[in-house]
Amino acid sequence: MRWPFALCALLVLALSAHAAIVTVDYSLDTGSLFSSNPTAKAAVEAAAADIGNAITHSLGAVPTDIYSGTNGSTTAQFDWKFNVTNPSTGAIFTQNTFSFSVNSLTVYAGWRPLTGLTLGVGGPAGGGFTFSGTGSASQWVGAVAAAESASNAAMSRRIGPVIGRLSGSSTLGGTTANYSVRYGPMLGSLSLDSDSDNDGSADSAAVLANYWHYDHTTAVAAGKNDLYSVALHEILHGIGFGVSDTWDSLHSGTTWTGQNVIALQGTGANMVSADGGHIASGAMSTRISDGVAQEAVMDPSLTVGTRKYLTQLDLAFLNDLFSIPEPSSGMLAAAAGLFLLLNRRRHARPALA
Repeated sequence: MRWPFALCALLVLALSAHAAIVTVDYSLDTGSLFSSNPTAKAAVEAAAADIGNAITHSLGAVPTDIYSGTNGSTTAQFDWKFNVTNPSTGAIFTQNTFSFSVNSLTVYAGWRPLTGLTLGVGGPAGGGFTFSGTGSASQWVGAVAAAESASNAAMSRRIGPVIGRLSGSSTLGGTTANYSVRYGPMLGSLSLDSDSDNDGSADSAAVLANYWHYDHTTAVAAGKNDLYSVALHEILHGIGFGVSDTWDSLHSGTTWTGQNVIALQGTGANMVSADGGHIASGAMSTRISDGVAQEAVMDPSLTVGTRKYLTQLDLAFLNDLFSIPEPSSGMLAAAAGLFLLLNRRRHARPALA
């Protein structure tokens, strides 16, 4: 039986000097399923570590959430915030202050009842900001440009993927200044289904133990869903795979234009799924670990009772995402809450709240 995955497996790669550190934050896991199930927690931690080791491009530091620019006596300022999906409730909460060291990413993880055949929900946080400024109209354009430059230098994390871009204008004393700022991967969320019978309530630990395969070090039991694979899949979406400005700039319909995928496959035609947010359904590649043929991790489905590992094709897509520091298309609304609903039957595009 195959269950669609909605918009997942990395083996442990040799640690690169530029490997990212994906920190999983369980502080919002109100059901305490992770704290009471160390095996499940270990699987998610392994997924986060494997994804971090696969990101060999260096992500810049984000020292603060406030970026200012001055021109003479005039100052303009972007005060950033993120709207994040609470993994245990599905509600959006705002994180007003933050900082990230070089190569660091944070994913909030939790469990909640998910409807239908949904295995997991994951994706990046949506960025927004409060803009302010004071001073002279004659210096306004220069101050805004300086603030824009300072913000982009840090918030973009120097290299793609760009999750979103926010554009607008501000007027001071009759002088209007335009701006376009962008932000890269920093925060995300991961929700896992705790309601196998879809009655709207979380199942008992015993029921979930028959629904999920928790141990990432053993073969997946028949009839169970591999937690390690699901966590890998969702966290990859959290860094822009299938849902980011950069992703959107690299495909037209089902055709992918990134050079790494084209070099590997000989073409980009029909490499993107019909929903626009996955590798094409059923696309095969070879696992990086042992060269064994396997369906790509980021195609839209996962077979019950199996586990996926990162393939050459998954890595080619990932490298294409990190090869574009500035996407040419796409714009997200300010103060947007962005999350991705990953469904075994279909993929829903991220909602702006």
